Amino acid sequence: MAHTVLARKWRPKKFVDLIGQQNTVTILKNILTTNRLHHAYLLTGTRGVGKTTIARIIAKALNCLTPENNEPCGKCENCLQIDSGRYVDVIEIDAASNTGVDNIREVLENAQYAPTSGKYKIYIIDEVHMLSKSAFNAMLKTLEEPLEHIVFILATTDPQKVPITILSRCLQLKLRNLAASEIEEHLAWVLDQEKINYQKQALTILANAANGSMRDALSLTDQAIAFSGEIIAEATVQQMLGISDDGVVIKILQSIINHDSVNLLAICEKLNNDGANLENLMQQLNYALFQIGIAQLAPVPGLKPEYLELAQQVSVQDCQLFFEISNLANEQLKKINNKYPSFTMSLMRMLAFTIGSKEEKQIIVSNSNFNSSVINTIQEDVKNREELDQSYTVESPHLENENTSILEMVEPESLNQTIETKDSPPWKATEEDQTNLDIEADIVVTAESIETNFELAIEKKAEKFDGDWIKFTNSIDYNKYPIHTGIGMILKNSQLEKFSESTITISIDNKFREAVTHECVDTLEKLLFECYNSEYDIDFNFSEVLDSSLNIHKENIIREKQQLAEEAIKNDPIIQDLINNFSAKIIPNSIKPID
Repeated sequence: MAHTVLARKWRPKKFVDLIGQQNTVTILKNILTTNRLHHAYLLTGTRGVGKTTIARIIAKALNCLTPENNEPCGKCENCLQIDSGRYVDVIEIDAASNTGVDNIREVLENAQYAPTSGKYKIYIIDEVHMLSKSAFNAMLKTLEEPLEHIVFILATTDPQKVPITILSRCLQLKLRNLAASEIEEHLAWVLDQEKINYQKQALTILANAANGSMRDALSLTDQAIAFSGEIIAEATVQQMLGISDDGVVIKILQSIINHDSVNLLAICEKLNNDGANLENLMQQLNYALFQIGIAQLAPVPGLKPEYLELAQQVSVQDCQLFFEISNLANEQLKKINNKYPSFTMSLMRMLAFTIGSKEEKQIIVSNSNFNSSVINTIQEDVKNREELDQSYTVESPHLENENTSILEMVEPESLNQTIETKDSPPWKATEEDQTNLDIEADIVVTAESIETNFELAIEKKAEKFDGDWIKFTNSIDYNKYPIHTGIGMILKNSQLEKFSESTITISIDNKFREAVTHECVDTLEKLLFECYNSEYDIDFNFSEVLDSSLNIHKENIIREKQQLAEEAIKNDPIIQDLINNFSAKIIPNSIKPID
């Protein structure tokens, strides 16, 4: 007997044999149990997940002579003929090669005749999205008014291309991609039945390479059997697929983390010379970064020790950055033939970003630094002012964000030059000091300047609400609170009635009454606190007419600008000359102020 490939030999014959499609199986078995049969089914999913297999099992279940618990027996004449493709009442059509309306019309003309030997005439149309528009229209009439003895089972990998008129007349069943663990378990069972030796790591590689497709996994297994000989080994499968072991990925990541560009380039060159599949290797790197990210943020059992170790060596931010770079690299590598330059530069890009981030975190302090007394003075001032908002930072002429980290990064023992405190006489810079300041752009921050900034911060935070409601509402960032939101409506359509130390009463246009919710009131009180560092209770009055809301204020400004613009045009000597001498006229509403 001729050899049968694994994908055909171990194709599921019953619902119970299906792997990973429990939801779909449950739906179909319930339909058969309750006898609520639909006239058309649409099976969707990627290649090799079981669409055509399920269609054949449905056909057998509907025409089986001796069904068992809504499962086809697999032994009767009808089941055997359907399995072998010889059953006359099950018609399989490949829409990819029969796309025209004539093909479909010929099939549908025979649909009116009753089944020959079974209960139902089953039409299985694979890759139905390949049909032409005319073919879909020809099928539509039959789907709208189906005959009792006909069941359509449509299968497609791209349901978006199926017309909505067809989709709405079908019971849609979406088949999911299989998990790698499910594929690996099934491959082990198949190889045990075939009495073929294997290494578990080899099956893991095959399962991951299948990308959720059981048929692809079995086809790769057939290839691995032919390639390996007596045993399916991990190294043999890696060689067959052109992928590298995890050790190479670990070495690449170690080189990036250690900023070892020479070693990184040497690894890339060796991989290229060995003919490694760089696209697969980038996918491996992407998966390794995924595992490291999981280890950092949500550790789960079963992670490899190598990944756990790398998770301690790389920052969370860098890991996320590397993952995004590898994602982009995967897309690029699919589009080009010479993959080596793009692969190498993607890794060098990771390396470049880590070097840059490391340098940004370091502040070079060489010739002008703080002495220990100044550090103690500054730390004392900071400690006494903990109640200040952290957004008020120390200002410096060169760097804006690093000055708070200087205190943490500078070691007192390494300081070789002092900066005078406010109690000491001003120091005089020598030429050498000035040269160092110009060349190295070092930061000079005195305790006096820190105290001054803190006092300014306190003064700014101590500012009270002065009754200028227009000023307050005009200071709000309306990108966060658009006009169509409740708080946006309140802010732009309200005016101040009165205020005290703890209460502010505002009037709001009566038509916006529904916008005044507890949530909006809480947000408004929070905005006042953020602006004036004081708590205020908000009271509302509702009025039909307002005269000083923010919207009215802006309308008045626009109106005044328009009047000034019109007066300027009308009084312009040149315009007057054109009107008087050439009967010129100013077009109404054509004058616009210049902002």
